[in-house]
Amino acid sequence: MDQQAKDIKMWTIIIRSQCNFCDSAKALLKSKGQPYTTYSVQEPSSKWVLTMAKKAGYTTVPQIFKPDGTHIGGYRDLKEYFDETST
Repeated sequence: MDQQAKDIKMWTIIIRSQCNFCDSAKALLKSKGQPYTTYSVQEPSSKWVLTMAKKAGYTTVPQIFKPDGTHIGGYRDLKEYFDETST
C-alpha cells in the first residue's frame, strides 16, 4: 500500500440492504466530503462484522465509526456529530 492510500481517513459504516438510515448516513458523509467504507451484515464476506456487532451489543444498523475507530452510533448520532462540529 502506498503512503497516499495510508493517509486516507475513512469512516466505517455497518449496514444492511433496504435501510433508510443507512442510506441517509452514507448520503450525509458524501455531502460532507468524507470518504467511507461499508460492511453489510448480509454479505457472506462480512459475517464477522455481524458477530462483532452482536458481541458489542449493537442491535441496529447503521453503526458508524470515525476514522480513528471511535464509535459514533447511528444516523441521528452522526447528524448530531456534524451539527456540533460545524458550529
